[in-house]
This record gives sequence, C-alpha cells and structure tokens, in this order.
Amino acid sequence: MKETILSIIIPYYNTEQYMNDLLVCLDKQMMPGVEVLIVDDGSKVPFSTEYPWAKVFRKENEGPGIARNVGLDNMSGEYFTFIDSDDLVADNYLRTILQTIEADD
Repeated sequence: MKETILSIIIPYYNTEQYMNDLLVCLDKQMMPGVEVLIVDDGSKVPFSTEYPWAKVFRKENEGPGIARNVGLDNMSGEYFTFIDSDDLVADNYLRTILQTIEADD
C-alpha cells in the first residue's frame, strides 16, 4: 500500500449540501497517497458519507480552528491542506498539489 503523501482536512458544521458538492468534486480526482479527514464539529445531524476514502471524526462544537487541529492530530500524510466544507476545488486540484510536492521535493 502506498504511503499517504497528502492529508486533506475539512472542518464541517451543518453544511451538508455544500459538503456533498465538494466530495463529488474530490471523488473525480482521488488517487493513491491522498487521504481526506472530515471533522464534524458537533453538527445538529451527524455527518456521514459513503465515500470509502473519507474518514469522518465527530466532536463537540468548538469552532473550525479546533476541528482543524483534530484533523492535524489524526492525519497520516507528509503534507496537509485545509478545505472549508462550503468550498469547491478545481478539477486539477489534487494533481497540481502532488505535482508541486514532487517538483519541489
């Protein structure tokens, strides 16, 4: 199994509609060496997903900064990035990050 190069940490709080759009966007680009950690920061309805590449952590509501720290504590990647749950990413987002990591060594 390939080691994890990049961890994507997504703090989540009651933004299911937007989060589902983001996950669809990421699903089209997922590749070995990338993990996605979603930290549900005490949403009214606990977040869950059927994407096997996404790990969901749930905690009491303390804000996005603390949720990001939970992601950092649980990541296994050598590098990390944050995405907000109500954002979308470009179609070449993961490829661009991984190419940059490889080029800059």
